[in-house]
Amino acid sequence: MTQTPGKAEVHGPFPPTEPFLPDDPIYAAYIHIPFCRSKCYYCDFCSFPDPAETSLSAYVNALCREISRMGQNTSGQKSRVPLRTIFFGGGTPTILPPRRLIRILDTIRENFGWEPEAEISLEANPGTVTADGLAELRLAGFNRLSFGLQAMQPHLLRWLGRTHTPDDFLAGIDMARAAGFTSINTDIMFGLPGQTLEDVEQTVCQLLGLPIEHLSFYSLIVEENTPIQAMLEAAPHLLPDEDSERAQYRRIIELVTAAGMTHYEISNAAFPGRECRHNLVYWHGNSYYGFGVSAHAFTRGVRRANTTDLAVYLQGWGRSQADLPDQSFLSTELETIDRKGAMKEMMLLGLRLLSGVSAEKFHHRFGVELQDVFGPQISRLTQRGLLIFDRGSVRLTSTGLDLANQVLLEFI
Repeated sequence: MTQTPGKAEVHGPFPPTEPFLPDDPIYAAYIHIPFCRSKCYYCDFCSFPDPAETSLSAYVNALCREISRMGQNTSGQKSRVPLRTIFFGGGTPTILPPRRLIRILDTIRENFGWEPEAEISLEANPGTVTADGLAELRLAGFNRLSFGLQAMQPHLLRWLGRTHTPDDFLAGIDMARAAGFTSINTDIMFGLPGQTLEDVEQTVCQLLGLPIEHLSFYSLIVEENTPIQAMLEAAPHLLPDEDSERAQYRRIIELVTAAGMTHYEISNAAFPGRECRHNLVYWHGNSYYGFGVSAHAFTRGVRRANTTDLAVYLQGWGRSQADLPDQSFLSTELETIDRKGAMKEMMLLGLRLLSGVSAEKFHHRFGVELQDVFGPQISRLTQRGLLIFDRGSVRLTSTGLDLANQVLLEFI
C-alpha cells in the first residue's frame, strides 16, 4: 500500500524566518560551458549546439570577467580560501580548444587559487578530445575527467541522439590515461527505450574492465518538449516498466560492489578514496561559487542562478570595466535559505548519500537534535522499512533506495 507523504513539518526553538548563514568557507567552484556539437534528444539543460567561433571567444571573455569580478568582490573576506574542488560542466566543455579551457582555469588560479591536492574535473564527450589536447589540459592542472558514455550499444546511443561511438569512448580512455589522468569517471544511463538487463550488464562489465575509478548511473527522465518525448509518444512500449528499470538499477549496484567499488550515493559508485569531492560539496550542503550561463551558486545562505539567456550574459559581461555588473544583475533566481530551509536541505541532500545524515553534524550545524526536528518523518519512514537510524545517522535502507523519491518527499 502506498502512503501519501506527510507534510514536512519542522519543529525547533527558532523564529520561522530567521536567515541561516553557514559559517563554512567557500572552497568549491562550478564553471558552466553551455556549448555542444549537437543537442542530445533527452537533454533539457542550458546548452547551445554547433556554436560559431565568435560565440566561443565572446563567452570565454565574459566568463573570465565574471570570475575576476567575483574574485575582486570576495578579496579579504573570511569565506575566501583556496579552492579544493573545481568542476567544468556543460554542455560539452571539451568543445572548447584546450587553450581556452586553460585560460579559464588560469583566471581561477589568479583570482582564487587552489590547494595542492585540489580536484579539478572536466566533463568530456567521447570524440571531442585528442591525445595532444588532453596532455595540455593535464599539464595545466586538470586532474579528473568525466566521460559521458551513456551506453555501449550503438542502437541505444542513436536513440539518445549521441554523436559518438563506443570506439570513440574507448579511444578517449586510452588517450586520457596516456596523458596522465588517473581519476576518470564515466556516466551511463539505464531505463532507456529498448534497453535490456543484458545491455546494462554488458555496459557495466566492459567498464569494470577499463581503468576508471568512478561510475555514475542515471535513469532516463523524459523531459517536456524534448525530441525523445515526441519519439516515445509514438512508441511508448519501448520504455522499460518500473520493475525492469528497478532490476537494472539493482544489477548495476551488484556489479560495481562485487568489483570493489563503494556505492556511496544513490547514483554514484567509486573505488575507495575516489568519490567525487565536488559533488560531495553539494550533498553536504556546503557553499560553492557558480560561473557562466545558467550556473548556480550557494554563498552566504543565498542560492543564485545566472541567466539562461546567452545574449544577456554576453552583453552584461561585455561592458567596459567601469560598467561591469554585479553578479545579481544577471541572476534570474535569488533565494535566501532560512534556518528551516537549511534543515530540510540537509535531509534532502544528505539522504542521497548511503552514509546518510549524521545526527552529530546536524546538531553541530543547527544546535538542535535531529530527532527533535524530524522525529515524526523519521519514525514513519522507519516503520515502513525505508529508513534506518543507528550508529548515529539516519539513512536509506535497500528498499528506501528503490523508493528514494517517496522518502525525500517527506522532508519537502
